[in-house]
Amino acid sequence: TAKRHRQEGTSRLLYDVFPRHIADALAEGRKVEPESKEVVTIFFSDIVGFTSISSTVPPEKVSQMLDRLYTQFDALSREHGVFKVET
Repeated sequence: TAKRHRQEGTSRLLYDVFPRHIADALAEGRKVEPESKEVVTIFFSDIVGFTSISSTVPPEKVSQMLDRLYTQFDALSREHGVFKVET
């Protein structure tokens, strides 16, 4: 049903945006207590020349390139225990 589809999308978004323990609490309707961290790093990335690349390469190739890039980035994030937020 449409309602179930929306709920699944909302749940997926929670887990994409928040660390698992926070997403779990929100999904269960529990209060989320503030946390503090000693060290936080914010990393912004950009693919130099992406507009040029995507305008000259078939969409399937662009998708494959992005998939390879983000698969490697995800593996490195897991390896180093990094929580990432994609925007």
